[in-house]
Amino acid sequence: MMNSSDQITSGGGYSISTGLTYGILFCVGVFLIIFLLIIFDCTRLRFPHNRPSHRNSGRNLTTIEEGVDEATLSSYPKLLYSQVKKGSSTASCCSICLVDYRETDMLRLLPDCAHLFHLNCVDPWIRKHPTCPICRNKPVAGQHTSLVAEVDTLATGQDN
Repeated sequence: MMNSSDQITSGGGYSISTGLTYGILFCVGVFLIIFLLIIFDCTRLRFPHNRPSHRNSGRNLTTIEEGVDEATLSSYPKLLYSQVKKGSSTASCCSICLVDYRETDMLRLLPDCAHLFHLNCVDPWIRKHPTCPICRNKPVAGQHTSLVAEVDTLATGQDN
């Protein structure tokens, strides 16, 4: 008969209980490593500001982009599409909403780049961002008055 103190050994001289102990320790170690990796990954998801972001690379995170004020926005020219399309090769749809312009649509002309948009599409953008949604140019102050005269000339078909 075998006593509880007797250990059954395999051919290599290791006892079964020793092999079982190593197996349990190995499984606990693997479980612990997986658990720690999950905890680490969850904390990264909870605090995303700790991770570098490809969208914010090269930008100062404390800089907040502000759009133009209402006075500046209202100084940008508003035009009817029917007037603008007469004398120029203007785009036929708004680049923001992708809807074709109708004859009675009111458009906003951005200074510097002369891109046209639906008034209701571009105004919310300009209030938040000081740049054109297409070319990202910042409108130059004072330039829009000469641009309006140029558009008026094109709309009426008169040459100077």
